[in-house]
Amino acid sequence: MREYDIRGIFGENLFEKDAYQVGRAFGTLMAREKLKKVCVGFDCRNSSNVLLFNLIKGLKDSGREVTSLGLCHTPMVYYAVHKLCLEAGVMITGSHNSPEYNGFKFMLGFDPFYGDEIKMLGKIIEQQDFIDGNGREIIQNKIFSEYISDILCEFQFQDDIKVAWDVGNGTTGRAIRSIVASIPGKHHVIFGETDGNFPNRLPDPTVAKNVKYLSKFVSHNGFDIGFAFDSDGDRLGVVNSNGELLFSDQILEVFATDFLKKNPGAQIIADVKSRNSLFDTIRKCGGIALMERVGHSFIKMRMKASGALLAGEMSGHFFFKDKWFGFDDGVYAALRCLEILCQDKNAFNGLAYGFVTPEIRISCDEEKKFKIVESVRDKLMKENANFIDIDGVRVSMDNGWWILRASNTQNALSLRIESYSADAMKELKNAIVFYLQEHIRNIDDILREE
Repeated sequence: MREYDIRGIFGENLFEKDAYQVGRAFGTLMAREKLKKVCVGFDCRNSSNVLLFNLIKGLKDSGREVTSLGLCHTPMVYYAVHKLCLEAGVMITGSHNSPEYNGFKFMLGFDPFYGDEIKMLGKIIEQQDFIDGNGREIIQNKIFSEYISDILCEFQFQDDIKVAWDVGNGTTGRAIRSIVASIPGKHHVIFGETDGNFPNRLPDPTVAKNVKYLSKFVSHNGFDIGFAFDSDGDRLGVVNSNGELLFSDQILEVFATDFLKKNPGAQIIADVKSRNSLFDTIRKCGGIALMERVGHSFIKMRMKASGALLAGEMSGHFFFKDKWFGFDDGVYAALRCLEILCQDKNAFNGLAYGFVTPEIRISCDEEKKFKIVESVRDKLMKENANFIDIDGVRVSMDNGWWILRASNTQNALSLRIESYSADAMKELKNAIVFYLQEHIRNIDDILREE
């Protein structure tokens, strides 16, 4: 169980019986909150069907009314909860992880279900403290067409746009095919056949090597833009017409610049991994920049608390609440990109970025990663360093900043660095080596490669 979902390797630390236990526990928690109606969807992973059967059985044995959406992308579950006025949702997905992973994402009411709430599921399972019931399953076949109709209704596109859509053999294929058949322009769908083995690329669309084919296709064929999705469609990767994979904070900067023209003074949320220049751009455009810890659940709750209508994460999650529902939907975010592109064909080209590393993932044991971050934090405190610790440590220095945090989705430390010059980048990397060398044996080699 992680901070905002349950995830594991099927057949190693995630089994059929776990899905039943999760269904029983979530159904029990719903019953205690006097909630009855829950929808369930699943992505295309090979283990999803068997997990689905057992999850639904667990929910029904706890007396819940289960609306089954079938094979779908995660935003469809979020959409169905809103559209059908349901009280909860569960999505079976391994998200952006490799094929052997699977798990569960939750929604309670219109809010994410995370943190202590997920820990409560663990306690219910551990104590076998279930409520018994006799629920039922309802098959929902109409929600997909409503989703496509609603997601397109606010948009008008020009007929001269050329767009490549890299489904990556994931679960967004059906939605993408319906959309490209309904909008003007020239469209090409790549790796559109659903296949839980992901034979053509790994699901994370924010990693350059995973979208290498898309990048070449866009640049070689003169397309205006390319979009890539993870297996469950809540993340978006964007390739510009030069074949360059954009960082997510670059994309959010384009969104923010356009958004603030129409919503002067609006609040915009970015996660703690985002570069300083994004926050500066938001302020220069008259907006209010808010920094939040990493994780779609935390972003959504900050949006609710602050009233912000736009947010984004470095992981490719984007959230719109001006014309959409505020949940992370990679397909909807792609359409917002197209809307901007139709106004300016160069909107995603020539974006200044400076001296910034991509997110550097350092493999690390699940328990050890948190202890390392705490150790670095303690050292920074003793030195009276300038840092914030809303999520790991984000350290500000005269020549830039760096962040170290424990990944919420992988057994890894997450590191990112932004400097004001090439020489400053070397200085920052040397500082990080100082703080991490006693914990990460080859940290200097890792940083030299980036």
